[in-house]
Amino acid sequence: MAIQNQIRRLLSIEKSIECFCSKTAHARWGNVSLAAILLCFLPVGTATAATKVMSLGDSLCANNIAVLRSLVAQTKLGSTIDWVGTKKDGAYTDPDNECHGGWSAAQVLQQPKSNIRLPQWEGKPGSIRDWVQATKPDVVLIMLGTNDFFASDVRGDNTSEFLTKSLQGIIDDILLLRPNARVVVASIPPFKWEIQKGVDTSQTKTKANAFLKQRVLQLSARGKRIFFLDMHAAVLARLKQGDIFSDDGLHFNDEGNKFIAQQWIRALFAVLQGRPKGRPKPIVPTTSKNY
Repeated sequence: MAIQNQIRRLLSIEKSIECFCSKTAHARWGNVSLAAILLCFLPVGTATAATKVMSLGDSLCANNIAVLRSLVAQTKLGSTIDWVGTKKDGAYTDPDNECHGGWSAAQVLQQPKSNIRLPQWEGKPGSIRDWVQATKPDVVLIMLGTNDFFASDVRGDNTSEFLTKSLQGIIDDILLLRPNARVVVASIPPFKWEIQKGVDTSQTKTKANAFLKQRVLQLSARGKRIFFLDMHAAVLARLKQGDIFSDDGLHFNDEGNKFIAQQWIRALFAVLQGRPKGRPKPIVPTTSKNY
């Protein structure tokens, strides 16, 4: 796997290569590199064996893309992951993602006949069903629900009253379309202004996170490869060491984004490597420390 991915990286650099495997009279042997030759002799199907991972979320997801992918690339998982999504943001090597800034969970789900208003800035909004069908991910990393608490003429309505139904619908749609996928569901992080003495005072968010954990445990008991990452608790614990929020109290600063990325990396190792014996546990352990 590692060798094959290195070959693919070489090929992406040498854009001028024309593979000699076509066996035509116009093949240019002078442009054939060692990487191209090795790739042509690999067994059929091995060159596309990378694990397809989708990052699904809002602006918290979008702000985290660069640091997450940089840190993942430094681990032994780096050469085995192909990030997928219908969006292409940033100047990094693999920009594919489903990080839709400003979107609520209700908008991502777009439950039929729900009359959910969509963000006005999106040209081709799509829905979770469209994105999963288009990219066929093996792993989905979900952190959604922040924007359900806000409303405006441009962004859409406050949909927090049925947040749990929206999150459940998203999970169900993913597992319906990709029944063998590994799904990591992160709890909704706190808003800085709602934290008092280390406790999140938002009952709606607290109830939604408790629902997510319980839903994950239920689906895991039924044999689904689904996992819960308590990002909410991890953020509260990390705040005891210092502020990781940006000035708006909603998004994270550089240190905060590094911390969030590290939690995702712990999840990736847990679901892709698992335990030596048996299935991985459905609750991904978090840490309050940067490493």
